[in-house]
Amino acid sequence: MTLNTEFKTNLKKREAGLNVFIAMRTILVLVAVFICFSSCFTAGIKLPEHIYKRPSYDLHRDTAIGVFRFWSPEYAPGSGYAAATMFYKELLERGFSNVAAEIDVHDIRLDNIMEIAERKNYKLIITGEVSYYISGNELQESRVDEQIKAIDMLTRKTVWHAEVMEIGRPVYRADYIFFSTKGKEAPSPAVLMGRNARKFCNMFLTVSEEHESLSEDMRLVNDGDNYLVTKEYEKAKSLFEKALEINPDNGYALFNLGLVHERQGNKEEAIKMYQKVIALNIDATDKESNAPIKMGQSLVVLAKEHIATLEK
Repeated sequence: MTLNTEFKTNLKKREAGLNVFIAMRTILVLVAVFICFSSCFTAGIKLPEHIYKRPSYDLHRDTAIGVFRFWSPEYAPGSGYAAATMFYKELLERGFSNVAAEIDVHDIRLDNIMEIAERKNYKLIITGEVSYYISGNELQESRVDEQIKAIDMLTRKTVWHAEVMEIGRPVYRADYIFFSTKGKEAPSPAVLMGRNARKFCNMFLTVSEEHESLSEDMRLVNDGDNYLVTKEYEKAKSLFEKALEINPDNGYALFNLGLVHERQGNKEEAIKMYQKVIALNIDATDKESNAPIKMGQSLVVLAKEHIATLEK
């Protein structure tokens, strides 16, 4: 083999090796891009991992809310303050216009925060707990678990209760044939708390599957019920009337519209609504609605009771 032939052979081998390198690098880039886009399109709206209690409606952005400091584990003092702050900021970013931070209140016993909420006319109070907290590093993952409770001040009942868990893993340094990647520390607990706060807000702003499965007129009735509970009667009245435009024979809308008139002192109008419920003679009870009426009784029986009371 001549020197020139040997040179050409070596040159071809180098070109082949370079082509293999370019091809492998291209494939790796395409795989990375595919993973990135896949995660973007499949992630969807992230909700808390465990939802223990949740009403059939979303949280109105104009609700008067007081956010109180979360409980902290003894080994991570201050983590509850940080978690509550993150959640408060997330509410503001999501358009809640009537939310107040009570995070500087140190006495977060329930009776104390209830007293504060009454004094400041909050309709909903939010408190919680950081139940697990680990700050990671280059070798260890970070993790933050939180629970949250939202309490309706009118009924004194917990209406939302959920638990979230967020884990952040470090990126380890890796050496490959043609290149290497740098390592990266695990995300900070603050980053994980931000993710948890977004999950909680998603829960508050996403109606439950139960609510979505209702007919349009019943969704309006349930939304009106929420205003009825908080004594926002004009808003409730508007929704009940819209429900009746869709379905004039909706007994729940008629009954609840009667309640609105009764509570506003419109005795005659209330009786008219209750009489319409009786005339329908429907076999329905309040279990199909979240209206604040007696559990298990039929609307007809309840309508007759209210008429009897108003005619005394």
